Amino acid sequence: MTETTTTEIVVSRRISTEGSELNAVWKKRESKARRDFTNDIKVGDCKANNGFDVRLGELMVELRSDMAEGERISTKLIKAAGISAIPSQRRSEALRLVTQREAIDTFLKESGSKFTSLTALFAAMDKQAKLDAADSEAEGEGDSEAEAGQELTLDMIVNNFVTTVTANGFTVEEALDTVIAQLSGDRDSQGEAA
Repeated sequence: MTETTTTEIVVSRRISTEGSELNAVWKKRESKARRDFTNDIKVGDCKANNGFDVRLGELMVELRSDMAEGERISTKLIKAAGISAIPSQRRSEALRLVTQREAIDTFLKESGSKFTSLTALFAAMDKQAKLDAADSEAEGEGDSEAEAGQELTLDMIVNNFVTTVTANGFTVEEALDTVIAQLSGDRDSQGEAA
């Protein structure tokens, strides 16, 4: 049995005390940030009780209601609404919060993660969406053309066979000899193990 030894790293009492104090301050900041975030995305029983981002998002929806699909809200309209001092990223995140509320609530319940900003929340949601899309794409690759609604004919199979064989540098005759040998159970004649 091998024994492992660990070396203890020692720092001065001043450094240790300062580090502990900074760690406590950081934990309080993170806790406050999570609490603020939760309050910002809260939906209350009336508009006045909604969180900041919900109220901002609802205002953005109202401003967009008169716009055509895909059209940007003008800077003049944003200034007239009195929200020009709020960063545009925050405004667009608030809009997404309101327009995708059900999906966000579902994600928050399923993930169990605690977020401190809409940016972090949306990054996690987008990452999960990419993973889900990759999983569904991988499942879809296993589907044959026949499952996609197109019935395969023998001509299509032969054309695919010829294309694959020639694309890999073999002749059709070599491939047919290998197929015949494989079907007869005699792979040794083609230089392959039986």
